[in-house]
Amino acid sequence: MAEETSEKKNKSTEGGKKKRAIVNEHIFGQFKFLDDTDPKEGITHVKIESRNIGNIPGLIDHWKKDIEQRKKHILALEEQTFTQYLSFFFQKKTKDILKAQATGEEIYKLHPSKAAKEALKNLQAKPTDMMSRLELVSIVARSGRDLSPEVVRTLFLQATVALCLGELSDVGLNLVLWIQEMYFSKLIFQCKEEIAVLEKKVGKRDKSFFSKQIHYIEKRIDEIKQNWEIMLHYLQPSATTMPSTPTRVAKLNVEELGKFLVEKKDDNKQKERFTIMAAKIFVILRHLPLLHEEGINYLKLLKRIDSHEPIYPLLQAKINMSKLMLSVGHYKGGERTLERSQDIQEQFKTAYHQYSLAVRKIGATPILPVDYTILIEYANLVHYFYRLAVTILGIKLPVEWLETVFKKARDALLQAEKSGKTEGLYKEIHRDMVHAGLIDGIGYI
Repeated sequence: MAEETSEKKNKSTEGGKKKRAIVNEHIFGQFKFLDDTDPKEGITHVKIESRNIGNIPGLIDHWKKDIEQRKKHILALEEQTFTQYLSFFFQKKTKDILKAQATGEEIYKLHPSKAAKEALKNLQAKPTDMMSRLELVSIVARSGRDLSPEVVRTLFLQATVALCLGELSDVGLNLVLWIQEMYFSKLIFQCKEEIAVLEKKVGKRDKSFFSKQIHYIEKRIDEIKQNWEIMLHYLQPSATTMPSTPTRVAKLNVEELGKFLVEKKDDNKQKERFTIMAAKIFVILRHLPLLHEEGINYLKLLKRIDSHEPIYPLLQAKINMSKLMLSVGHYKGGERTLERSQDIQEQFKTAYHQYSLAVRKIGATPILPVDYTILIEYANLVHYFYRLAVTILGIKLPVEWLETVFKKARDALLQAEKSGKTEGLYKEIHRDMVHAGLIDGIGYI
């Protein structure tokens, strides 16, 4: 009888674990999360409920893979090869789920309506129709319901994948930015909830066996707080209000860009139109980590359309700067690993290279406001990275390299002197050079 009771207990525990795993899967995707924290050998085990919700680097990587899979399924559906594509690998239930993702039916089911049904019909007829997919997402997001993290995660991935199918628009990017904020805000709220539960456990410390676990619980609290800080970097700048629909939409279309390249037109008016649209689009896109690579692919095409235009390397440099700032956020948030430090240095090198290209394309005399922007941001990147290396990363930079980059940074500021915005940064770079021992004077950081 005792054995039977024990067996039932074990089955019940296993069932609870499975339930939690299913909930985690819906919120975060099929990603490995900790259900508990195991203490070291010899110390009594105490269960700590934990979703490990702050593992942002792992989540971002996982979402990228998820989006790539969704893209494949949508394109297979468009080409009418979806059934053959799935037939060898998946059971019927899995096929139905994947098909609902590809057709947009999984969004429609969240909030059925006449408008949603019309958008769904369009999407079923043409699965790569970006605007219909975004319209479906928008209908659910604006429904006024208190959306669960599971639902917001679905909307987040669906809106993102819509912009990976050959067209970028400022309308779509604003929607993704807004939903990204909604999702990360919900994850932060869950962090707060989990910290409250753990702090309550810490507050119960006494002479019981539980007090032996205080160290592990406090460590977990610190981890969640660090992850919370990291997530805040993904909410800057935040899209705190619902995006409005502009009267004129800025769009970049792969087919249109490709056609222009093939025809090799020397159409300055069209080139200018592409430049203006790119500027409007990339000012939003750089704040969306899941679309960074997509943006860089578009810039490769744009650079071929006009290889003399300095704005394209500038836009890529801004994406690389966003990547750099996020990596720094991870490092400051507690992820102080050699790999993360190297990642920061690589991101700096890429951003620096793109800014250098933009500076070279300006020539000796800046004319347009964007020229001054490039020169000042180039110098500011050198200043920022030097301070970062010295105060945060603790790495020693080669003297010869510092001499070269500081000279170029000062030259850039002298070129941009007419802007009237260089004096403060020039003084900061002078202090950096003194601190680095390159010139005499009093230098401090």
